[in-house]
Amino acid sequence: MISIRELRPEDDLAAVLTLCKDFLAEYEGHHREFFDTGNLSDADISGRFLQSMESDSSATIIALVDDAIVGYASLAVREQPRFYRIKKVGVISGLMVANDHRRKGIATRLLAAAEAYFQRKAIGYFTAYTAVANHAAIEFYEHNGMGALHTTFIGETGSTIG
Repeated sequence: MISIRELRPEDDLAAVLTLCKDFLAEYEGHHREFFDTGNLSDADISGRFLQSMESDSSATIIALVDDAIVGYASLAVREQPRFYRIKKVGVISGLMVANDHRRKGIATRLLAAAEAYFQRKAIGYFTAYTAVANHAAIEFYEHNGMGALHTTFIGETGSTIG
């Protein structure tokens, strides 16, 4: 049985961290020259999950199958710059489902839970980030009624990295 809910202090944070590392590794796979996630420790990435349990403006939604965490979505409410008509926007900074639990509707349920979270916060719009090379994620978001807002381009200067 699949259940979706917010992360709690008694939950298996190590399982969420493993999923987050998998998420970052997949993201890095789209731009290896830009990211270096292999040296991240649990301490480097656990802070945002711990903070989300105490915050009024962020949350981590988890998906459980038989009490095991198999997916998550990291959510936040952000203030927009003054020149935006929309003053606050919801942000999904990460949505991940374990490989062996994909294509079972879990990501769709996480996305619906994220939307419900933003509705409870009186947020009218939300964004989700993904790499332009992540065609599966783009197709997923489009299939769920989302559209592209902007694209970030990357260029090289030829300078030595470091």
